[in-house]
Amino acid sequence: MRLYIIALLCVTSLVACKRQKPEPPPPPPPVDVNAKEPTLAEMNEAIQVWFTSRGRPPENLEDLAKARFISKVPTPPAGRQYVIDKEKLRVVLQ
Repeated sequence: MRLYIIALLCVTSLVACKRQKPEPPPPPPPVDVNAKEPTLAEMNEAIQVWFTSRGRPPENLEDLAKARFISKVPTPPAGRQYVIDKEKLRVVLQ
């Protein structure tokens, strides 16, 4: 009888300890290539919202677009590029 109780406890603890695999996150929605390009003000606002929600600035504008904080990465003027100033939390055109 004692052996039966010990075996039952072992089986119960093994069943209780099984971990379920977490579900993978859903894929991000597709990026609309025909979406309106965000303005500088919209990008700066998106950086502020990102920082408030995540506690750190985004690495680049692609991160903002992938997380749907902006509709897409804007095309900079010829010979220039958009860069995130992580100290001032804003987008600058260099």
